[in-house]
Amino acid sequence: MQLILTYIIFLPIVTAILLGVFRAPLRVLKLGAFFSSVATLILVAILTYHFNPQEGIQFSQNLPWIKNAGIRYFVGVDYLSLVLLLLITFLMPPLYIYMYHENRKGYWFNMMMLQTGVTGAVLSLDLILFYLFWETMLLPIFVMIGKYGNGLRQYNSMKIVLMTILGSMSMLFSILYIGYIYYEINGVWSFALNDLSTLSFNAKTSIWLAAGFLLAFAIKIPLVGFHTWMAPAYGSAPTPAVVIMSAIMAKLGIYGIWRFGFTLFDTTLSYYAPTIIVLALIGLLYYAVRAITEENLRKMFAYSSGSHLSLIALGLFLNNIYAWSGSLYFVATHALASAGIFIMIGLTYKRFKTVTITELGGIASHAPKFAFFFAFFALSIAGLPGTGGFVGELLIIIGAFKANFWVGVFTATTMLSAMIYIFWMLQRTLFGSAQNICEYNDLSAREVMMLLPLVVLLLLTGLAPSLFTPIFEPGLMTSLETVLAHIGALK
Repeated sequence: MQLILTYIIFLPIVTAILLGVFRAPLRVLKLGAFFSSVATLILVAILTYHFNPQEGIQFSQNLPWIKNAGIRYFVGVDYLSLVLLLLITFLMPPLYIYMYHENRKGYWFNMMMLQTGVTGAVLSLDLILFYLFWETMLLPIFVMIGKYGNGLRQYNSMKIVLMTILGSMSMLFSILYIGYIYYEINGVWSFALNDLSTLSFNAKTSIWLAAGFLLAFAIKIPLVGFHTWMAPAYGSAPTPAVVIMSAIMAKLGIYGIWRFGFTLFDTTLSYYAPTIIVLALIGLLYYAVRAITEENLRKMFAYSSGSHLSLIALGLFLNNIYAWSGSLYFVATHALASAGIFIMIGLTYKRFKTVTITELGGIASHAPKFAFFFAFFALSIAGLPGTGGFVGELLIIIGAFKANFWVGVFTATTMLSAMIYIFWMLQRTLFGSAQNICEYNDLSAREVMMLLPLVVLLLLTGLAPSLFTPIFEPGLMTSLETVLAHIGALK
């Protein structure tokens, strides 16, 4: 079990390298990518079985890498990273099934590289190592949008890269300066999170260092004001890249604040909390309005995703157990629902060669299975009772009311606004008048098999949340108590 995290991180990219070196034929490449994702999922299932929710970092591996600079290969998993790890490995096999007819080899290599990047970022406990994996995620997205996307794909790929690099550079500056402070105090370099968490900074220094991290994570989420790359990128990217961006990479912005923000700057984040809460509340309403007025399905659900990610970010800064539990639960359930709906939008384009709402209609009467899965995932995004999204949203709303009545009122509008634009969209696409579409092909058995696990898990998380909350509740309570104790001591 000591090397299990290393296997989980590097199995996809090692598979890609081997298949590339030996110039594997396309069919072998497809099978290799799929079975590497299945093998990784099995390893994560074994890890989850042996995971102890009462303990902190587990299955860690801490080896020197660049000794003179204090950079280490330091990886480990706790309740927070386990939730993201389960999401990543659970979503990859369905994505590869979706890509079954994709015959461009570079597509498959980039997806395997992307899996290693996001997995490594989630499991890294050395800040330089985290930064390297953080940047590794960007290259495959850049290639997939710029080379395999549509519309203004090169412009949009460059825009997301430039904005992400802006955030990454600010984070890197903060990381290097924190490492320098550690060196000045202890005489040795270290970028290990457990070492750096022992440091204390003066108020001004802490505010600037925290800003470096927050800028990177605000762009990745994205919070309103840092979002201009989002809708164009979602509109131009191929479906698997959109799924990764919405279901996983955006959640890594939340994860980064949780992991590094509250570990290194928990008291300083209280300084930024009012600003982020205001941005999140504005985002809830702004993104919802943009979703209502959007005719392109991908862009509509991009704005929908922005609204719900603003809700998650809001819960994170309310500092009570309802909001924190809801945010973490909603990270997982929203990822499942957004993956499902973007896959359905991809299937819509494959069938009808359009994702414009006004050019669709009458799908339910011609393709009932397609309509069922499309409606289910869309309503799950909106927080349909009985699905996991409802549980997460409800907990955040309760936490918002606990923090402040008016914040709770504004937060509660999320469900209402989501229902408005979701039902308006469904009425026109599924139940509207039939358009001039040649064929309404229903879902194949392969496509149903691809989508069914997402449906089952969304129902389980909605109907039986007690099956999942024991994984993270003990660790979440401990983390929250630590943060509140530090903030209380500061006051």
